[in-house]
Amino acid sequence: MSEVVQTALQRGVALLDLGRAREAETHLRTALTTDPGDPMTITLLADAMRRQQRYDEAVETGRSALAADPGYVPAYSVLTASLAGQERYPEAHDVIRRGLALAPEAAALHLQEAGVLLGLERDTEALASIDRAVRFDPENAEAHAVRAATHVRLRRYDEATAAVDEALRLDPENAEAHRVRGVIALHRGGGKEAVAAHRAALRLDPNDSYSRDGLSTALKTRNPLYGWLLRFGLWLDTLPKGVRIAVLLAPFVLTRVLRPYEDQAWATVLIVVVAALALLSWTLEPLMNCVLLLGRDRHLLTRDAKRATYGFLVFAVAAVACVVTGPAQLTAVAFGFGLWAMATGTAHLLDPGPRKVVGIGAAAAALVGAMAVAAVLVAAPGATVAVAVLLLTGVAALWFSAFS
Repeated sequence: MSEVVQTALQRGVALLDLGRAREAETHLRTALTTDPGDPMTITLLADAMRRQQRYDEAVETGRSALAADPGYVPAYSVLTASLAGQERYPEAHDVIRRGLALAPEAAALHLQEAGVLLGLERDTEALASIDRAVRFDPENAEAHAVRAATHVRLRRYDEATAAVDEALRLDPENAEAHRVRGVIALHRGGGKEAVAAHRAALRLDPNDSYSRDGLSTALKTRNPLYGWLLRFGLWLDTLPKGVRIAVLLAPFVLTRVLRPYEDQAWATVLIVVVAALALLSWTLEPLMNCVLLLGRDRHLLTRDAKRATYGFLVFAVAAVACVVTGPAQLTAVAFGFGLWAMATGTAHLLDPGPRKVVGIGAAAAALVGAMAVAAVLVAAPGATVAVAVLLLTGVAALWFSAFS
């Protein structure tokens, strides 16, 4: 190996260790010009591509490394990670199993297999892989942190706490262990412990989006009502889909059932409580985001969360303006704006597809709402239609968000 190639390879490895994958790629390509079939350099190049989230190229390059030397174990690890980045978990599992066949006592590979199994939602099998990793490397703090995260997925919080304590005993600066400790605290209602744990995780790994989102949620749980709603939402996620739908429909059904008794005080109180809880479940998230926007932690909110919060504020302000300044018919318009405020304010919690649908709908609703206001103010014949469209689409947006 020439001095130029050796220097390029050393610089590429050093830059990868520093997280500067793009610069590392340049040096690794230089190293490959002299020895294009070297499996180690090809594997490092694949890893540099993977870290830049260029998974297609990383997969292709990783396969080239294995073609150059089917016995080079690190190539199996990088190819597995690249496939997992594309969420091609069955293929990733096949690759990591081939790597383990060559190095059955490699704790890192067993831990990587656990990550793939978690992607396949085979949590119990993932725990078995973690146990093997710990058996081969008992002092591996990362393995204990992953074990804790897996126990959280299985809602085994005592076991998760024990695992995260062990991880932090082995490595007090393990960012993932601090993050998992924060997640455990969130599942128990959040508060100061959740905030402290996520702040520690973010201090150790400032670029980790999961820790940033976790801290954002933890800060909101300083409001006890938000903590209660968070626990309710996490519990709801554990139920079968049919049961979740039934729970979501329960307030509507209950108000219908109680309608004949609304002249009685107990029924009136119960209807008001149910309605207040339903309103709170839709508005507390954007309201707490507004609080974060006004404080020093505004940077924790993602771009989608900020957009959702601004959308909520626009519709909410429009609703209040209609109630305060307009004629009686604008009250219905205000109600429509309120429905869209709630749907828009929680849009960041949806997957990208449904979120886009709500965003497009919100833009259309703003236009329809402006037309409705104008039509009411000038007493135009089509005012009732515009108001009805705004109300119906607002209801539809809420249900769409709930079931998405």
